[in-house]
Amino acid sequence: MQPRLDWQMPFAALGSPEQNPWLTALCGCLLQGKPDVLALLAVNPFPDAPPKFIRAELYNYQFTDPAGRRATGAWWQRTRAGEYLPVMSLRE
Repeated sequence: MQPRLDWQMPFAALGSPEQNPWLTALCGCLLQGKPDVLALLAVNPFPDAPPKFIRAELYNYQFTDPAGRRATGAWWQRTRAGEYLPVMSLRE
């Protein structure tokens, strides 16, 4: 098992949220602004206050072709594949 969060996320997307309860728990902790969980991130994306809502969406990624890379500078092209976790808040 990879200990790094950024390595765990793509593997979670291979299964359902029910198969990855740690991700739902992570979202709950982010909503609460738990310092121990925020410390897992290189940079706190919520420096002023915890988010009021959070969700997870799925995207399919493909390498750009050489022309696309030259035009945009992007290595990847992504397409939204759907919802992974619906919008969550502490009120739910």
